[in-house]
Parts: sequence; structure tokens; C-alpha cells
Amino acid sequence: MSEAIRAIVDALTPENWGRVRKALFEALVEEGLDSVEVEAVLKVAARKVGATLEAVRQAWRDYLGPAKKEEATAAKTAVDLGLGEVVALWHTPSKEAWATLPRDGHVEHHPVRGREFRAWLAGLHYAKEGKPLYAQAMQDALAVLEAKALYEGEEHEVHTRLAGWGGRVYLDLARPDWLVVEVGPEGWRVIPAHEAQVRFRRGRHQKPLPLPERGGSLAPLLDLLPLQERRDAALVLGWLVGALSPRGPYPILVLAGAKGAGKSTAARLLKALVDPQEAPLRAEPKDVEALMVAAKASWVLAYDNLSKVPTWLSDALCRLSTGGGLGKRELYTDSEEHVLEAQRPVILTGIGFGLLRDDLADRVMMVNLERLEDGARRPERELWAAFEQAHPKVLGALLDAVALALRRWEEVRAAMPSLPRLADWAIWAEAAAPALGLEAGEVVQAFYAVQAGLNQDLLDNDPVAQAILLLTADWPEGHRAVYTASELLAALEGAMGLKEARVKPEGWPRTPAGLGKHLPRVQTALRGVGVKVEGVRDARVKRLLWVLERSGEPSPATPATPANALQDATPERGRWEAHPPQTPAHPPQTPATPAHPPRVLNGTRTPFAGDAGDAGGVAPPLSKTARGEEEDEVEVEL
Repeated sequence: MSEAIRAIVDALTPENWGRVRKALFEALVEEGLDSVEVEAVLKVAARKVGATLEAVRQAWRDYLGPAKKEEATAAKTAVDLGLGEVVALWHTPSKEAWATLPRDGHVEHHPVRGREFRAWLAGLHYAKEGKPLYAQAMQDALAVLEAKALYEGEEHEVHTRLAGWGGRVYLDLARPDWLVVEVGPEGWRVIPAHEAQVRFRRGRHQKPLPLPERGGSLAPLLDLLPLQERRDAALVLGWLVGALSPRGPYPILVLAGAKGAGKSTAARLLKALVDPQEAPLRAEPKDVEALMVAAKASWVLAYDNLSKVPTWLSDALCRLSTGGGLGKRELYTDSEEHVLEAQRPVILTGIGFGLLRDDLADRVMMVNLERLEDGARRPERELWAAFEQAHPKVLGALLDAVALALRRWEEVRAAMPSLPRLADWAIWAEAAAPALGLEAGEVVQAFYAVQAGLNQDLLDNDPVAQAILLLTADWPEGHRAVYTASELLAALEGAMGLKEARVKPEGWPRTPAGLGKHLPRVQTALRGVGVKVEGVRDARVKRLLWVLERSGEPSPATPATPANALQDATPERGRWEAHPPQTPAHPPQTPATPAHPPRVLNGTRTPFAGDAGDAGGVAPPLSKTARGEEEDEVEVEL
């Protein structure tokens, strides 16, 4: 249901009913609501204005005009005309009725209850009968056509901008002629919409892509972006080719830097390359629903000038990166659920985001931009003129990379036994690397270098992580100790000198249960510097315990990349020097506090508690409870 009807209903009062009801009734007709939906709106309106439902119904009937025999004839004529002209009536898996219409030598796909289909049907009726279609006749005709689409039509998915089917990728150019690009392992071609194996929806604010051209490269695009290092170029190219993968997950591209670094312009250029749209950069969404509605209408989401990423947005972006949905009660119904589901590439820009939550950081490609010197700036008019001139060939070069990714997927997958987070994206980007002018393994190495930097930021700024590093600083390799959450909190406060402190550092957990919830967020970063933190349950006491172990060597920041197994390519050398990604240095060692003794329960040591060098078993993965989602030290059934 549209926000327009909701706004009108919310504004209704007994005093303005006489003035506002016409606007409400016009909106009901414009939205093409069926009789059940109209009745629900009328009930709400009656309550708002303090009138009887029958009085509001009568006002609605008066607006529609007196019932006439010709209305039934007009509705039947409209249905017959629609069935005679429409190419197909079909429905989506979520039971939304759609129609495929003929238009100027091509076909278009529109929802039966949408504005475009109603306008098409009204125009068809007027061209045949020489008179407009009555509002009630329109409603009756739409109801019949919708029923035929739902109960007699085929079922098809409907996509926004990009789709995959049968090992091929389809890109909707959003042009008036409804041309689509089909990409396969052998290459790409432009085809009419009716030849594509998928069907697309068109957002009202989508803008068309140019017809792609062959023989281009991505160098003209890189020349327009304010990138200073080759690693940044590898990240941007890896994100771009990932944005044309029909299957996620999708990394989140974060453009950070001082004011005047060209972050917003770079974000607009990248979005315009694959998914141009009116108002391409948006402010921070107000809630999850607004985020999912935006994802339904566009392929690439770009949010500009964020000063921080609040917790709710961090969680929502994680779901959007790897796939998620929102379910809510459908407007004016008691039990119907309306579901929005999406998986999308995202761009964020901002001067400083603060410390990112670890689950969001795992999905982030951070590119730090430097402030542009006055002599390096270009007028936006010149920049966009250069982009529009290069756009067709740059898009063609990106489609070449997509075709190569489809062709080399299996080969690269077999050569990459060690995969990072967002594994499907990593394989896709590595498969496309030669067409991007990148060396084998370069994209994954750049991604891991960013992850190492974000983990280092977490270790430097998280007080609990700092306390664990202090507590374990002088532990020999292999030393393990086991604590309850209460004991561990006390030990960490001792290591930080906070036992008598009245004011704790910001972010310090106030309770053992709070510590239990916090520890999973620093596990990955601590493992990277050689400290394992794992939650286990003691079967005898039925209690969650925490195991800390000094593992000796830190986990590698980058897995072994199959550079010798993949086809090497000569990268394009621009202003980026070919420096191998460097993992940030480990945090400096700080004065240590004595190691906490192994945990002893009921006079005997637990089976997994060990002294230095004790080879205990691997702790089981954390359950929901072990992640701290219930109070600590509560007896539970195993």
C-alpha cells in the first residue's frame, strides 16, 4: 500500500472530511485497490472522522457515480481488449500478478495493479471505444485480469537490474526499448527483453545504461577516481566486478577520508557505471524498512556522508551483504505478512566511521582517500563529460570481465583451497582478475590487508581486547587457562588496574553476562595475534566457561593465494605502484600481569584446562547461549 494513502488517512479529521475525501477516493482509484482493500481503508476513514461506515461507503459510491448497466459492459470490454492484446499474464512466487505487454515492437513487464498497466488498459479502451473507462469498470477489469494471472498464468521470478539463470548473467539496461545484456562464458550480447530467460521490474527512478561497446578497458574509469595506491584500485575493481555477480555475498565498499578527498564523486561514478539512478547518493536510512524498500527499487545502494554506523544499521547492512529480509504486517490487514527480501552491493562514504562492529568489518572493503590538492581537482562538468564518453566502453570491458569469471569459475575454485569470508565473491573476483588487469591473488590479498587493518583497529580501541592482551602477554606458547565469566571479568579488571576504579573505560562490560556477550566480537581479532578465546560448557557443572590460550604464532592475515595455479596477467600500471599488501604490525607488547591459574572445579581440573604445553582438545563451536545471550553462571540443561 502506498505512503500517499496512508498519509491522507492519517490526516483525516471530522472537520476536513468534506475537503479531503475527494483526494482519498482519487488515491484509491489511482492505486487500483480491489474491493477488499478499499473496504479496509473506508473502515479506517470512518473511525477517523467519527462517521458510520455506511455513510463513508455512500460517499465512495457517490464519487464513483451511479451504477449503470454499461459499466458491466465496459469492464467486460476492457477485459476482452486486455486479453486480446497482452502477451502474457503471469505471477511471481509471492503471488503478485504481472503482465507482459507489447509496446512499439518490444515487450515490457509491469504489475497488473501498477500505474503503467492501468494507463495501458485505459488507453486501449479509449482507442477502441472512444470513451474513458469508468473507475468501477477499471477495478472490475483489473480484478479479472489479476485472477487470470494468479490462477492461470505461469510463475516467474522478477528481478531488479541484474539476474542470473542457467549459468548466464542478464543486465537490464533500463532503456525505453527494453534491451537486455546477456553474458555467458563465451562473451556478451545485447538482446531484446523477450529473448531473455529472466524478467525485470523497473523502478520509477532508474536511469538507463548506455549500449556497451567492445574493445574498451577500465583504465579511463580509474583515471577519473581519486585513488592513490594500487591496492585501492584492486579493491575497487574487485567490488565492481562483484557487483555484476548474480549471486552474493557482496562486499561493502567504504570510501573514507578527509573532506575534499572526492569520496562522494567517486561513489556517484561507481554507481552510475552499473546502476544509474536519480538521486544516486542517499542520506542514512531512517530504519530497516526504508533500507529494504530502497533495495527493492535499485541494485546498488549508496549512502553518503555517514559520521558513524549505528548498531541497527550495521546489522542490517550485514544482512543486505549476505542476504536477508524484512517481514511486516501488510497495511490494512490483520494477518497478512508483506516480505521484503534483498541482497545488494553497497557503497558507504564518510570522513570517519569510528570503530566498526566486527561482523560488519568482516564484509568491508575500506578505501582511504587523501584530500585532493587544488591542482589535482577537475570541474565536475569536465569529469562527467569524460565519464559519459568512456561509459560505453568501460561497461563493455566490465562485461568482458564477467564473461571471464563465468568461464574460469571452476578452474579458480579448484585452485583456491583456502577461502576468505565472502568466499563466493573471492572466487568470482579472482576468476575475473586477468580481464581487470590484476595479478592472480591480488584482489584477495588486498581484501585481507584491509581486514588485518580493521582487526588492528579493533585491538587498539577495544578495552576488553587490550585487557586480554595484557593478561596473556607473558604466557608461554600453548598455555591455557579456564575461567567463568565472573572470574575472567575480575582477572581482566586486575590486568587493567580497574579493580578499585569507580569509572571504567567506555565500552567496558559492567557484568559477567555483558562480558560473555562482548567476547565473541573480539575473538577473530585476538586469534590474529596468537590468542584464542573460546567458550565451552563443562558437562558436569552445566556451566559456560571461557578458555584462553596463547597459541604462539598468530594466524596468517592472508591465506595462501594460488598465484602459481592461476593464469598470470600483466596488470595495467598507472599511477599505482605494485606494492604487495602489508599486514599491519602486531600491537606492541605491554607489561604483563601474572597468568591466571587453571580453573579447578570440585577439587579436580576440568578435562580441557591445561598448563603450558598441555595439548587439550579443540573447543566446540559457540552455541547461541555460549555467545552470551543468557545470564552467565546459570544452570542449563545440555
